[in-house]
Amino acid sequence: MLPASVLRARLEALRAILPAPTEREACAKAPHADAQLGPCERFFRACARAPWAGLVDFTARLERVFGWQLLAAMVSADFFIKGVVKHMISTTSLPYAQRYLKFSAQAFQRFEVLVSFPWMLKPLLGLITDTTPLFGYKKRVYLTLFALAGTVSMVIIAKKKFGPPDAEEYAAYVLIMNLLIAGGECLVGSRVFEAMSTKQHLGADLMTWDWSIVTVGSMVGTLLAYFGLHVKNYRMIFWMATPCAAQFIFTSAFGLLPEERVGSDFNAHALAKKHKNLFAVAITVSLCSLGVIGMQLVDAMESDLILCVVCSLCILGGLTGAIHALLDRKTASLIVYVIIERFLCVNVKQAKMYWYTEDESCVPGGPHFDYVFYSVVTFMFALVAQAIGIWMFQRYLSRSKVRLTFLVATLTKVVAKAADIWIIMRWNIRMGVDDRSAFVLSEGIIEGIAFVFTYLPAATVLAKVVDKNVECTVFTILAGSVNVGKALALTLGSASMTFVGIHTDLVRGECNFDRFVPLLVISGLIIPLLSIPLIYLLIPDWDMHDDMSEKLSLIHI
Repeated sequence: MLPASVLRARLEALRAILPAPTEREACAKAPHADAQLGPCERFFRACARAPWAGLVDFTARLERVFGWQLLAAMVSADFFIKGVVKHMISTTSLPYAQRYLKFSAQAFQRFEVLVSFPWMLKPLLGLITDTTPLFGYKKRVYLTLFALAGTVSMVIIAKKKFGPPDAEEYAAYVLIMNLLIAGGECLVGSRVFEAMSTKQHLGADLMTWDWSIVTVGSMVGTLLAYFGLHVKNYRMIFWMATPCAAQFIFTSAFGLLPEERVGSDFNAHALAKKHKNLFAVAITVSLCSLGVIGMQLVDAMESDLILCVVCSLCILGGLTGAIHALLDRKTASLIVYVIIERFLCVNVKQAKMYWYTEDESCVPGGPHFDYVFYSVVTFMFALVAQAIGIWMFQRYLSRSKVRLTFLVATLTKVVAKAADIWIIMRWNIRMGVDDRSAFVLSEGIIEGIAFVFTYLPAATVLAKVVDKNVECTVFTILAGSVNVGKALALTLGSASMTFVGIHTDLVRGECNFDRFVPLLVISGLIIPLLSIPLIYLLIPDWDMHDDMSEKLSLIHI
């Protein structure tokens, strides 16, 4: 045992190198009793011990590193646009499609792919903004234009009641609104991406904070949508969303997003030449998205499953092949995995929506959920689950292996699909679990956590390899590629529904879900498991917190 004098000397040396406690921490740990303090001092001491104190410290630390302007721009874009506006619109899409437009499940699914076009065009948006500044700015002017167009479209939908003959016009306005959401997420997200790449040790923390405010905004948007759903006035929801969209006009126009004016020495041609491979990938993603949209306009793609599969595989092969050929191996492998994983999740969500919400004449013995429960209550649980998922990611996975996070996400999604089958087979009723509780567990909690576990690792890791001046393009390649994979999964899902005979004609009141369960088993349980071997083939064996700047110093995208 060491002498006491030596121990004291080592303790003093340790205290010298440790950071000094903040005033608040010192107050909170003071040995004297609260009763000996004044009321003001007791208040501040209680605040120091409050549950939210850690969140305040977390945000303050990010503000010191990244600046308040970036955090404020993230609130404007992610809280109001990606959170409030996006989820008010998405909450309205199902009742609008069923009650106003009279879409079948297949038609609704094709509509969802068509209006998601701006999300697939993100790489093209990134390429244009990186190489073609407007009035000296790469992002500011573009954001203002997107905000103006989206707000005007929102007002038009709020004023006019669309019916079945107006489906194409309605789709056009929704597409423009999605351009606002996708553009805002793209351009602000690229700035976040840039910040993460320069401060890699805090990259996961900034991503956690970003998704936290998105989750809170989504909660607010869903709660606001409740009022329109409750009184069955779906246009009211667009009126309430309009101010949230309009604020983005001022955020972008007055330059809240930190951005330096492009100097006279900016050379777009030299930038494109330096990153020609990266830009070629962005163009490839955009062309593939055009192919996906073209598939929605050909009726044979819905009725002929074999033709749909062949065309989907051609688009998928062209996209993944170009990424592997043009990008460095580790970056390409990560993006390719995310694309294939989304593609393998063959999506039949619109058929599932209709099964849960249609009445007794369409789904005998079904749950017959009202829109308030299906779109608001359940989604609130999903958002709470996402918040839990963000906390779990930050606490347990942000310092773990990247492969582990993707494996956990895949297994979690399979469990959620199994829970859907459990409900549709009515096994939950036999076990004494009511439909609402079972649905909240599957669609709300499990799906919400799986969503967070899927996206956050890919975005965090990809930010580590981003090159300066092309942050927007790199970020949008991941986002656009993911959306192409999701759109192909929806397209395959629509053709699969027709192939097995699922029928939802709301005009005539005719429905058929006889082969829905086998379809869910194949699309939701068997096919997604094929992505597990790809985790170990394509995902780099990295730790989430690794600094890749040295490991990738020889890589030029």
